[in-house]
Amino acid sequence: MRNYRFSLYPAKEQKQKLVEALDGCRWVYNYFLSIPRMSEYDMNHVLTELKEQHPWVRNYHSEMLQMVSKQVATARKTAKGRLPYRLSDTFNSFTYNQWDFRIEGSKPPAQCREI
Repeated sequence: MRNYRFSLYPAKEQKQKLVEALDGCRWVYNYFLSIPRMSEYDMNHVLTELKEQHPWVRNYHSEMLQMVSKQVATARKTAKGRLPYRLSDTFNSFTYNQWDFRIEGSKPPAQCREI
């Protein structure tokens, strides 16, 4: 499996959408910390309920939100004690884990690197 890391230089509107995606993931992360412990599978089921209760959650890609549940489940397995809630300055990434993504355009910039 290959992983890529990119430096992004988004336009103002794109930057706003990225910030909104981070905020949505952070909200879901903190929500999962506020409810009793459950399995990753159960958290993914709760995501469908969250979309019914909070329609704005539908604006975010389901795979991205499922990766948040995986992150919480993993953190709870490895952490000792209670996990802290995340503030906007401490939640700075999100993951798309699907296979069929394609970067469109010309050659990748020089600062693009395979990791």
